[in-house]
Amino acid sequence: MNYNRFRSDKPNFGSILAIVVTLTYVGHLGVVDVSSQSMPIMDNTSVQEHAEHTFDNLIVSEHIPLNGQLTNGDYILLMDLTPFATSIEGHSHVAMKVPCNEIGSPKVAIITGIAPNLKTLDIGNAINNGTLNGENLDLSAKGRSCLYHAELPRGITDIALVNTSNGTLNFNEGGKYSVTVSIHGTAIQHIGSNETAGP
Repeated sequence: MNYNRFRSDKPNFGSILAIVVTLTYVGHLGVVDVSSQSMPIMDNTSVQEHAEHTFDNLIVSEHIPLNGQLTNGDYILLMDLTPFATSIEGHSHVAMKVPCNEIGSPKVAIITGIAPNLKTLDIGNAINNGTLNGENLDLSAKGRSCLYHAELPRGITDIALVNTSNGTLNFNEGGKYSVTVSIHGTAIQHIGSNETAGP
């Protein structure tokens, strides 16, 4: 599959983010009367460390309906988190209801990484059975649509869905298909080199 269509030269929004962060930070300090507090005033180093952890985080959950057609080998870019990357292990997740074959294997794949260096995500087996008010509930219908859940790796900025079937998929037929992505990210410049995804 050709994933070279992903752009590797992403714009740098760091300066724009810094302006918003500064205004938010000043606004936050403006409503705190430090002189009336009994706790000690933090030194400059403490404030900087607190600011890095407070104002460089990204938390987002997005439901993405799948519509129209997708030819074999083509992809849908679901998210580009730049200038953030997924950070805390186990805090970023993808769930999707997508077309599947008769044995419950998906006809699409999720790929993740830092474009253009991407890897296929292991989304496990279809989730078939659930309950609703104590009664059995079928969550997947093999041969039509199946439900999958997976944890997203740490240190990625790009998430895409690729048609891995032998033909064109029509998301308007066979069910309401969608992908839901939940992310906890940190600004890339504050993530250590041992936490970012390799090529």
